[in-house]
Amino acid sequence: MKHPTTSCACACAPASALGAGTPGLPTTVVAARREWALARCEAARLLLSGPRRAVLDFLCARATPIVVEALVRDLVARARCHFVSVYRAVRSLEAAGVLRPAMLAGQRAVRLACAGADYLVCEQCGRAAGVGDIADLRSFEAQLAARTGYQIQYHWLEFSGLCHRCIRLNRVLAI
Repeated sequence: MKHPTTSCACACAPASALGAGTPGLPTTVVAARREWALARCEAARLLLSGPRRAVLDFLCARATPIVVEALVRDLVARARCHFVSVYRAVRSLEAAGVLRPAMLAGQRAVRLACAGADYLVCEQCGRAAGVGDIADLRSFEAQLAARTGYQIQYHWLEFSGLCHRCIRLNRVLAI
């Protein structure tokens, strides 16, 4: 099953400094993302071990990237997976095209590949927020594909600046 770039089931959700603590996505979105991820694993002939399933369950429920170390800490505590197994699961899911790399606060992060790669990152604290579906960007992607003859598989667009909390903190510290 090929993921339709123009109709991803992603939603916008804020994240904490390392991408942890994101509020859950609606159940229908999580189910669609999980279905996509399982089909991608099946197409890559990737067996779903306990740690791989735990990584998928965690990432299917979020719209923004998470720093790998934060993901590992969470799964070791919550799913009782060994940390080495979680790192291996992340690596194998990336190799299968289920996960994509990202950067948050200068640290290696991952996100579900079907999720829109477009998000805002605070340069000061590393908070991330998904930007959701941008029709103009889809249009540009289609024009770029038509002009170059490429079949675009995905893109990675990151905006950086300061979140509202850091702006407020900087104002307080400047006084």
